[in-house]
Amino acid sequence: MAEYFYGITDKGKRRDKNEDTFFVREVINRQFVAACVIDGVGGYQGGAIAAGIARSVIMKQLEKLSDNVIDSLQQAIVAANAKINQQKKPGDKNERMACVLTCAVIDIKNNKCWWAHVGDTRIYLFRDNSLIKISSDHSAVGFLEESGRLSEEEAMRHPRRNEINKALGFEEDITTADDFIETGESPFLSGDMLLLCSDGLTDMISSATIVSILTTTKNIAAKTQALIDAANEAGGNDNITAVLVENNKPPKQKPVPVIVERKKEAVISTAVANDASPVKDTATTKKKSRISIVLMALLFIGLLAVALVWAIEKNRPQPPKYILPAPELANKNEALLQLRSQLNNAVKIIALPGKETLLEIKEPIMISNDSFYLKGNGATLMADSLYKGAAFIIAPGAKKIVLDSLMLKNFGVGVVVQKNNLVLKNVRFINCHVPVQYAVSFADTVISGRFKDSIFISN
Repeated sequence: MAEYFYGITDKGKRRDKNEDTFFVREVINRQFVAACVIDGVGGYQGGAIAAGIARSVIMKQLEKLSDNVIDSLQQAIVAANAKINQQKKPGDKNERMACVLTCAVIDIKNNKCWWAHVGDTRIYLFRDNSLIKISSDHSAVGFLEESGRLSEEEAMRHPRRNEINKALGFEEDITTADDFIETGESPFLSGDMLLLCSDGLTDMISSATIVSILTTTKNIAAKTQALIDAANEAGGNDNITAVLVENNKPPKQKPVPVIVERKKEAVISTAVANDASPVKDTATTKKKSRISIVLMALLFIGLLAVALVWAIEKNRPQPPKYILPAPELANKNEALLQLRSQLNNAVKIIALPGKETLLEIKEPIMISNDSFYLKGNGATLMADSLYKGAAFIIAPGAKKIVLDSLMLKNFGVGVVVQKNNLVLKNVRFINCHVPVQYAVSFADTVISGRFKDSIFISN
């Protein structure tokens, strides 16, 4: 198996048989990687059969891809659903067989991935030590967690966490509902990793545990096995499947400047009659001496200027730091007003009291400071039920903005930026349609052509 993808399925500790299955393989002359995790629906006879049918059909369908990869994924899932329904027989013990799944196609060469999803299997994007869940659980408990009504720990322990409302085999024709198959696409940059998994993994271990495993220096096979082992150590209540795909391309390096040595002009010496020694060019020697003196003087002035700037900066008062007071947390609007007011006052560092903080957003938070650090300490920013815009909009004039230890929920867009002036540290996006959006603006001019996100995102 290639060194940049790996998959494992395990029966777990409580189940008599494994109704999970998966595949991960190179397709189309090794140009793409196709991956899929499939979970036979528990509680119905034939879950393993339905999962096996889906695996066979989708794997064959994805041997060819159209120019629209999302369409290819949808057609493969529709074909799998039709085949499952064809195999059902009235009165047979398997007449209610069904399965859920998450599939992805990855183009590592062009830093892109596409995915399609039905049910409560999941796909995560791991980037810069942050784990982003990019699929939605098609279940009541999943909706409550993604909307902020349940914490991750509460959802993992909820008695109805395994009840789903979508699966292949539930309906004969899934093409009539536009939203039955959830789809999406995302940049997949150097160092990024995709995790596809069944609920046997995410019902047993938290996202923090997953991050701790993925940040180790182990190879991809060892990381996959560590995920399975952690779920079993936590109880192994269900079948467990995990597939990892890594963009292992080295990041693009900036070109190293080439030092060009200027050729010295040849010194022309005149011969003296009856003397074998050349005449010394005293004018050239004096010129070189003057240049050396000037360069040394400039160097001394430069060092003096650096020392002066350092002394000024050392004695300059540190940028103000503001901590939102904890007693105000009961009033979400008041806490948000304080945050906005401190941004207007050009405070460069703001710390939120902790993970109990909940700010309800009805309009974007505009950050136009030259530099700004928001330390959330696990705080949650959640969109108002009627608001589907962005949580943060970073002004193009900002040089460095850091968002640290935050959870963003239910936003249409998590953060809007226009250039590489944003650093994310342990930021979790829940039910955000687009976690980070790069906005592009042009001056008054005529624009023609086709744009790709790879133009604006460096890796």
